[in-house]
Amino acid sequence: MDKSVFKAAFAAVVLAVPFFAGAESKKYILSADEAVEIALKNNVSVKENEISLAAALRAKNHSWNSVSPSLSAGASAAIPMDALCGGEQSSDYGAAFGVSAALSVNLSAGLYTSIQEAKISYEQSKISFDEALRKIELSVRKAYYELIYARENIELQEENLKIAKTQYENNLTKYNSGRLSEVDALSAEVNYKSKIPVLENARTTYTNAMDSFKQVLGLMIDDEVELSGSLEDFLFLEEVKVEPENLQSSTVRQLEIKLEEAKNSVLEKRFSAFAPSLSASFKWEDGKWYAAYDGSAPDPKKAASLTLSASIPLDGILPWSSKNDAIDSALDSVKKAELDLDDGRKTFLRTVNSYLRSIAQSQEAVRYKQANVELARRTYEMTFESYNRGTKDLLTLQSANNTLLSAQVTLNSEILTLAENILSFEQAAGLEFGSLMSGTGN
Repeated sequence: MDKSVFKAAFAAVVLAVPFFAGAESKKYILSADEAVEIALKNNVSVKENEISLAAALRAKNHSWNSVSPSLSAGASAAIPMDALCGGEQSSDYGAAFGVSAALSVNLSAGLYTSIQEAKISYEQSKISFDEALRKIELSVRKAYYELIYARENIELQEENLKIAKTQYENNLTKYNSGRLSEVDALSAEVNYKSKIPVLENARTTYTNAMDSFKQVLGLMIDDEVELSGSLEDFLFLEEVKVEPENLQSSTVRQLEIKLEEAKNSVLEKRFSAFAPSLSASFKWEDGKWYAAYDGSAPDPKKAASLTLSASIPLDGILPWSSKNDAIDSALDSVKKAELDLDDGRKTFLRTVNSYLRSIAQSQEAVRYKQANVELARRTYEMTFESYNRGTKDLLTLQSANNTLLSAQVTLNSEILTLAENILSFEQAAGLEFGSLMSGTGN
């Protein structure tokens, strides 16, 4: 089989699957959408990405916390040791008690860039999360249709074996009645039995691939899974056309965010070099009051103070300063990000056009190979009739049958290629999977 379900993208989807001995098996009849839903629900990497995304959202929501006021409170007590030890002059000593509180706030222009940085970081995490989901979905959908291809290949091999067995049994009957040579009878037997291991190999390959597919979906190996889809779903697809406004590229969006990040870095460096910073603090003290041992106590002392300060960096006025160099380096990063974005947009359009051409080419190839199948089927039927009349030999009949099988396998292989091209195009173009089949991608 030319198409293998064990591809790198498929192997990258890793799940933790609970294989419990004796667990009751279940039966599933799955469409491609249902298979994706189950895989995303059980996938460990999805859950890990959800945690990372939640952390980025929390950082975004709390990005203003650098201006959160700092509050402190304290209490103090002081009693001389001589007073505690009962010294001769203990009545001359007193105890001191006091409470205090302080509140301070710092404000700088860098707060704005910090908030922007948190927003950018969240956007990057969101894109990464969505892209991870789409990659998993792409792998599941491709594996789904590769399994269908393998299943239909088994059906073709079974039909081919059935035809070979019928030929063998008919020829054996003719040989036993003296109407066929032993060579033809043996040739029919060899042809029939040579197809048995081919069918068994196809079945084994399908079973192994299905077990891997169950693991990807988080199902038990003993579960019975039936795929409701068919490769014929792609035979009715018309010419693929997509409006430019419907195209979305996660790669281009990531480059746009990197440009935003670079511009924010320039602003942050300029704030660091030129922008003033402000601070305010308020301190309040109650006391201290003194309780002397002679029975007298002075009045409590209360005090409050407010401090305001501002600082202006002067490094920015020096052209050769490190902060000015940092600004220039940040501006260089902006220029590089602009170049990368422009190149990324061109690459995206080139990729989209390439996939569209591949899809159109594959659709044309499917139509050509459909015609080949019909021609091969008609040739086999005519050869079979001629063989029954004795005008064609067994080798010619077997050759016609093999040609028909090859044409059918080649057609299915091309339909699978078309399906994979469509899925890859939907992934690259940022379209919802299955939208081209339903016509909503236009």
